[in-house]
Amino acid sequence: MKNMRTLTEKQKIFAEQHHMLVERFLWKNHLERAEFYDVVIFGYLEAVQEYLENPELSKYKFSSIAWRKMKYCMINEYIYRNCPKRNAPMGTYHEDYDHVFSREQVSEQMNCVARDLEHRVQLQQLMSHMTAKEKEVVCMRAAGYTYREIAEHCNITMRGVSARLIRMRKRFRALALI
Repeated sequence: MKNMRTLTEKQKIFAEQHHMLVERFLWKNHLERAEFYDVVIFGYLEAVQEYLENPELSKYKFSSIAWRKMKYCMINEYIYRNCPKRNAPMGTYHEDYDHVFSREQVSEQMNCVARDLEHRVQLQQLMSHMTAKEKEVVCMRAAGYTYREIAEHCNITMRGVSARLIRMRKRFRALALI
């Protein structure tokens, strides 16, 4: 992070005492520690520095400030991962020199790769017609989260989750994308 400075001794002790907030954040948001610990820890450490350096923040619970910072780090990570450059449609090419293919096999394999690329392009088109919140809801739903979990994570009601999904389906049908 660009604002990250070395922690003072007091900040290190405070960070160690409250470190369970990081573990609880990962667990509560169903995030794998191995994949997301490095993402949220910087938000947590930034919250430690900000909380101890700014006396006005003492009227709030530290956990609230740390939770907000870690959440912003995750949002930025999702934005980074969903950048169009990182999600460009790609095909798989595999060459097996030990086996000679017939024309039919080559043709079938090319058709399979073409279909895969076509599906990815169609998915990119669908995603370009969604807002950031809608993308988050769809990605979480595709990952298997329940409406309740999505609602808690996105700070919206379960009806809001359902309404977003219904609204997107209607929009896609109107655009003749599905």
